[in-house]
Amino acid sequence: MDPLTPLASDGPDLISRAQAGDSEAFDILCREHRGRLLRQAIGLCGDASAAEDLVQETFLAAWKSISRYNAGCRFFTWLCSILIHRHRNVLRKRWPLPFSFLRGGERDSTDNFLAGVLDPGQTPGMQIEGAEQAVRVLRSLEKLPVKLREVVYLRFYAQESLEGIAAALGCPVGTVKSRLFHGLERLRQMKSLIEEKAP
Repeated sequence: MDPLTPLASDGPDLISRAQAGDSEAFDILCREHRGRLLRQAIGLCGDASAAEDLVQETFLAAWKSISRYNAGCRFFTWLCSILIHRHRNVLRKRWPLPFSFLRGGERDSTDNFLAGVLDPGQTPGMQIEGAEQAVRVLRSLEKLPVKLREVVYLRFYAQESLEGIAAALGCPVGTVKSRLFHGLERLRQMKSLIEEKAP
């Protein structure tokens, strides 16, 4: 790369340069997506330190495999799919510990996650209700099988299209639709059970 050639700020140009081995372009991509990816990691880990480590591992894995990115989904979604797989590997190594975003210091973990969820314009009562709902949703997501959980996660947390999720996970759109349907159905059943148990 000519050092006098400025790096374009648009994603496709940076991605193509990174795929050609330009580490500076990849560094810019990392900086562009780091904050958002870190929020996703905190949602998965519930711990800021573990989330930082997960993001670093995700970027390392992305750099090693960037030549395989084919723009079938957004670059951020591709990073999220790597993040999910890296997190799954960490959980597998820790088996039989449960997948739980409230691992370790429960209060600190909840505060770290909720800092990115709560709307400062809401009343304190609305914030508490929103925080409780966010915790319930994440606890329910933990109980889903991995294949269902990752589709629900990419659809509603990463806000990716069904086609983008299919490209990121390497499966047909029909499979994504089926997993999303079954994942949401299980979450509805869990919600019903919780409401039945409520006083």
